[in-house]
Amino acid sequence: MIGWFSWNIANGKAVGFLLCLLLAVGFTSFNPTDAAPDELLIFHQQRRVRLPLVSVEGRSYVPILDVLRILDLAYSESGSAGFLRIFAGRDVVELARNRVRVRLNRSSIGLAAPVLFHEGRWLTPRGFVPDVLNRVLKPAIRVSPSGNRWLTGGRDFVRINLSASTTDEASRLVVSLVNAGEIRVRGEERRILFLLGASPIDPPGTEVISYRDDRIAGVSFEETGHSSRLVVSLADESVQTRLTRLAGQNAYMVDAFRPTVEDSTTAGEPKRSFRRTRRPQASGWRRITIDPGHGGADRGVVVGEGVYEKDVTLSIARKVRWVLESRLGVETVLTRGQDRTLSLADRAREANRSRSDLFLSIHLGNSASPISSGTYVYLAKLPPWEVFARERGEGAAFELVRWDRAQAAVLHRSFHLAEILQAVTNERFNGGAPLSFRHAPLRLLSPLAMPAVLLELGNVKQDEFRETVLTEPFQNGVAVAVLAALQQFRPIDEATMAR
Repeated sequence: MIGWFSWNIANGKAVGFLLCLLLAVGFTSFNPTDAAPDELLIFHQQRRVRLPLVSVEGRSYVPILDVLRILDLAYSESGSAGFLRIFAGRDVVELARNRVRVRLNRSSIGLAAPVLFHEGRWLTPRGFVPDVLNRVLKPAIRVSPSGNRWLTGGRDFVRINLSASTTDEASRLVVSLVNAGEIRVRGEERRILFLLGASPIDPPGTEVISYRDDRIAGVSFEETGHSSRLVVSLADESVQTRLTRLAGQNAYMVDAFRPTVEDSTTAGEPKRSFRRTRRPQASGWRRITIDPGHGGADRGVVVGEGVYEKDVTLSIARKVRWVLESRLGVETVLTRGQDRTLSLADRAREANRSRSDLFLSIHLGNSASPISSGTYVYLAKLPPWEVFARERGEGAAFELVRWDRAQAAVLHRSFHLAEILQAVTNERFNGGAPLSFRHAPLRLLSPLAMPAVLLELGNVKQDEFRETVLTEPFQNGVAVAVLAALQQFRPIDEATMAR
């Protein structure tokens, strides 16, 4: 489920989900272009160690003995004799003064610059650690893309991704964090703080922190010696915000907007961030429902050892939701956000009740023939139209449609959706084969009062597909394919809705 967070700052109380507060003092703003090239930040055993680099003839060198002490590696050295030996278990790395090659056991490895013994200190070019020492370290030291940060312990850097979009009604930022643990969010006057703790973070690039518009004054990355945070600054006090957390993913949507007159606060009530506000009005699509097939006791087909169709469809559905939320700007919900049993009637009922504008169910193919491996889109197959003729109550001024016949009224829109989605899947998953979408009397689709299709991926009877469908690239590819299809279908369908 998507979690909505609202705040009532006027009363000093949090309404809804209470976010933990963190005292934030001593932070300095970080701009990648201002990163000090003469300093190395090493994340080691929950500590941040700042190690000054040494400049010799315009080139930055690492004081390697300081690194060895941080890593607690044994070594022997003699400046007068001009040698340094590093011991890592049975491996020995030998360095010689003014030499551009070092020895690792019996191998010789070249460096970009010579090893120096300068003013009583052993200095190595930056490439020595990732290119040579990492060969004997387990786990190896990770180097950030910026090159100024190292991370020990087999973990990976937290990466901050940001996408932005703006309309006449609102500005939307989608903040996603890769490899991040639990984070906290705090709303302040004219600011939203993403508190990242002591996690090792590679500073975001200028494409992340340079965004601004008439509602968002800017995005900045700030840190102290112990923690980091991402700060979204609002343009002025009239801007109100709504924060949406995408459950199961470290991703948040920040919607910034100026309320209309009917949304304005009462006289004397200050306007602050995270107020309980109405959702900005928008024309066309408002909500999409994604249905991960099966769930709970209904496991679906076996995909691998302890892995069932219900697990794979849920994983893919979460990725689809994330892509649609961030790129289409339309609220996207899952019929089930976890592993639970859900009847077909319940899935359809919730989609109808929430007045979704589109319904997509995701399943895996299970053809008896291991040769067949196509991906198909399914459309509801309904009885002849005369059987589904709308019933008008005698003397009534409106038409009555039986709940299990609701799809009939929008079948022409579902047809266009199926046609476009099948064309995209043919190109991306079927090798360009001109496959056609299929009709089937699916009880899930016939009660739905919005364009609705079922996407059946590949064939789990095929060994290669069973391995592929479990991979992140394939599942992300499905999400991107769905996005591409809906980007084509949306203007067509919204034009139909407007008529």
